[in-house]
Amino acid sequence: METVERIITRFSRALDSYDQHADAQQQICRKLTGLLSRYTSMHFRRALEIGCGTGGFTRNLKDSCVIDEWYLNDLCEGCHDKIAELFPRQSTDFIPGNAEEIDFPGRFDLIASASAFQWMKEPRLLLHKLAERLTPNGILAFNTFAPGNLAEIKQLTGAGLNYPPTNRLTEWLEEDFHLLHLREEDIILTFDTPLDVLRHLKKTGVTATGDGQWTRGKQTRFCHDYQQLFHTNNNKVTLTYRPLYVLAVKKQ
Repeated sequence: METVERIITRFSRALDSYDQHADAQQQICRKLTGLLSRYTSMHFRRALEIGCGTGGFTRNLKDSCVIDEWYLNDLCEGCHDKIAELFPRQSTDFIPGNAEEIDFPGRFDLIASASAFQWMKEPRLLLHKLAERLTPNGILAFNTFAPGNLAEIKQLTGAGLNYPPTNRLTEWLEEDFHLLHLREEDIILTFDTPLDVLRHLKKTGVTATGDGQWTRGKQTRFCHDYQQLFHTNNNKVTLTYRPLYVLAVKKQ
């Protein structure tokens, strides 16, 4: 399991390059915003976003929802300046730290998160905690990732996160929530070369290739095998994200 310190280091290094390279994550943010639009009034008195990062999902929420009080959380304190740029004339509360450990203030009628839940050590406990922080009929909107995410990297390196199967996540959610939407999909990105895949992972902080040092020989073998196994008809290569989208309402 990734340590919190390594996650902070990697994402802090990627803060300035993340928005330019996070194609899959941006698609996910748009999908989550669309789900909120389909199922809710889009007006929330108090909202908490977990793992706000550089503000990709925050921008979508800001443009689409009416939110009276914003609370934004991220592991990386460097995200504070990025978020502040989005709210030049509106007060927000930025809460740095690990969402699994923070005692968030008060109750919210929306808790939202894009592409952060997969990093949680105890997702079932976090879901219980968030249920306690929601008002009756409060909305939980987030995505995580399903088994098969970044399958190309996993097959070649054996490294990567372990994702709970959808049926297990469903069981955890149904302890506190009514599910309005739960569905997974594939987002398949294409790159010119396997080296471009590695650059993409590094510049988005998603690096899932293990903690060992990459020698020139190891990188050469990785790129050769990647090209052989995961090429397209026009000689590009693929990288597969498998997001799992959740929209749920707290049980009364």
